[in-house]
Amino acid sequence: MKTVIVEDEHITAEELVYYLKKIDNQIEILATCESVEDAVSYFDEYGCPDLIFSDIQLADGLSFEIYEQVKITCPIIFCTAFDEYAMQAFNANGIDYILKPFDQKAIERSISKFHGLKEYFRKSAPDIHDDQIKNLLFQLRPKTKRTSILINYKGKFFPVLVSEISFFYTENEIVWLIKTNGDKFAVNYTLDDLEGFLNEEEFYRANRQYIINKKAVKEFEPYFNRKLAVKLYQEAPEVITVSKVKATEFIKWMEH
Repeated sequence: MKTVIVEDEHITAEELVYYLKKIDNQIEILATCESVEDAVSYFDEYGCPDLIFSDIQLADGLSFEIYEQVKITCPIIFCTAFDEYAMQAFNANGIDYILKPFDQKAIERSISKFHGLKEYFRKSAPDIHDDQIKNLLFQLRPKTKRTSILINYKGKFFPVLVSEISFFYTENEIVWLIKTNGDKFAVNYTLDDLEGFLNEEEFYRANRQYIINKKAVKEFEPYFNRKLAVKLYQEAPEVITVSKVKATEFIKWMEH
């Protein structure tokens, strides 16, 4: 089983490697990535392993930023000292959430859960391959699609249909909803929350700041460093870019 560890604390990473080898000496540690930047570069070049063990708070940001920039189809076991990220973790391909300090039994339970999921899919579909299992696990991410977003404006609450939304963006830790007619409202959700319950065929997480509606896209073109620049019918506060890592995925999303 090929495994990648995303962890910026050397002692914790070494402890995890020790436990994994003790549990199963067939586990192969391909790499240990210490930062968001390192992990993005690694997955961009080498693709997905069979399993990822990932801390959440890294030196240069949250590990969720990695999984926003690179499409990961393999399951992830999150190991962290904080319990407030559990929902985000399961929205990011997480199959387990281990609180630090962990011990060998906690790692064993997670590995057992991983094997149990693989075995379940194999029994359900005997001819299925490992890559297909990874994609099936990716599809298990919690999804609750909504047809409207509730807005609180000047003391009054009212729904905005998602079909009337051009895009969402974040600025100064506030998330804004922009309607197709130009109306602008603050929403009480993070972009991660919205990404979880919006229809992925209609809305796309272009980058850390923007979620856009497919119907709102007027055109897109090549941009600096092999990125894409996306222009919407409704003007955005800045150029909306899609990274080179996600460019092919974005084009496929637009085609479908």
